[in-house]
Amino acid sequence: MRMNDIYQELIMEHARNPRNVGVIRGAKKILAKNPFCGDEAEIYLKIKNNKVIDIKYQIQGCILSRASLSIFSEYIKGKSTSAVSKIKDEDIFKMIGGTPSPSRQKCVLFGCEAIHANLDTWPKKNPSTRLMTRRSQK
Repeated sequence: MRMNDIYQELIMEHARNPRNVGVIRGAKKILAKNPFCGDEAEIYLKIKNNKVIDIKYQIQGCILSRASLSIFSEYIKGKSTSAVSKIKDEDIFKMIGGTPSPSRQKCVLFGCEAIHANLDTWPKKNPSTRLMTRRSQK
């Protein structure tokens, strides 16, 4: 499924009224950056018993990156870390209503990629960490 208009209704709704924006004090902080366009996000995860209890974020980026992180944050809240780590790019494209052009896919994926990379190395004692997305490190 190709996305003909990436600024479709779902994207515009989440861009205008983003969910889960904010900060969680004492939670793990993940810094994500899209090196291709400069989008940046601070993502805060609160995990208990291997379950995403809460997620908040602050983002500076395009409409597509803001809306995608809002949609993704709604989806993973309450999910196990195992389930979150199994989410594939195609799953995220379905969440937003279709596959964006190759040049816009990074806008959709950079927040999720940063969360995935951090779930694999979740620190037990240090709640704050800095990590760029997996693909940007290649």
